[in-house]
Amino acid sequence: MRKAAMGLGCKPHTFLLTTALCAACMPAWGQISPAASAPASTDSESPSALQEEFFAIVREGDALKFLSYVPEDGVNLGRDAQHTSRAEVEHQLMTKTGLYCKLFDSTCLQAEAQPDSRSPGCSYRNMLTQSEKVRTTSAETIRNDVRQAILVARVQNDKCGGAVLIDFIFNRHHDGWKLFSIP
Repeated sequence: MRKAAMGLGCKPHTFLLTTALCAACMPAWGQISPAASAPASTDSESPSALQEEFFAIVREGDALKFLSYVPEDGVNLGRDAQHTSRAEVEHQLMTKTGLYCKLFDSTCLQAEAQPDSRSPGCSYRNMLTQSEKVRTTSAETIRNDVRQAILVARVQNDKCGGAVLIDFIFNRHHDGWKLFSIP
């Protein structure tokens, strides 16, 4: 499964997703149904509504709206799921460094890149707005009694490394969806 997913463009960090989701989302985008154990959702709290709203925020580069999805106790960042406080996320978004670059600004992302980096370094905004193909989907599941939404964008952009998966995981809180992990 892992080799097959890698051949379809999955990056190693996408395996934070369950292998079942990766297998389900790759062949039939937009056809993932909510998990059987997940409760029925109203439109305002459905993963598909979240998908539209959230990817629009990334496309628009709206750091303040993005920050509204970061919970008070912080979020996991990157392939190693390093826990980062909300204050640190806010600092990076306001100073246009780190996470801000990864999300919204390819220019500063490339400036921050390691000298031995082989990829051209494209922000998620760049990939979502300037790619040959962009497909998005969402899924809902229950993990450890927590309702989760998994948003995935598959982009094809030869300038940004070919086929790339971008996956955000959200937990449902009393006040709405909040980010659990950012790739």
